[in-house]
Amino acid sequence: MIVNNLTPLELVTHLFSCLQIADNQIDWEEKEVWADTLSALFPDHTPDHAQEVLQIAYQTILPMDNFGRKNHIIAVCNKLKDHYSKEQLQNELAPKITELIDADGMVLSAEVDSAAVVAEELGIIIDISED
Repeated sequence: MIVNNLTPLELVTHLFSCLQIADNQIDWEEKEVWADTLSALFPDHTPDHAQEVLQIAYQTILPMDNFGRKNHIIAVCNKLKDHYSKEQLQNELAPKITELIDADGMVLSAEVDSAAVVAEELGIIIDISED
């Protein structure tokens, strides 16, 4: 999928979807973090449109293998840098990513690996407690 035409809301949704899918399950708590993140970053979004975007993201990402998902994360991160400053990414997005990874109460190595790719590509620090 080419990410060049995705809106910032779609990019954030694709990023969060990749992180949600990293552990091969999508938990309700993780969806709540995604919804809260959209409300914080995009206060004028409509929940119905956001759900459509989420479904499209899942349909795009689920068939990908690990290599494809990693490349998708990299492409999404590179495009996010066109829309947000490093400070915005660190102060607004990084804490939400931490919250997403911690949401289901388990931090798996696949999530940590995906978050590391995000942190490296965006040049941010994502605080992950692996206890």
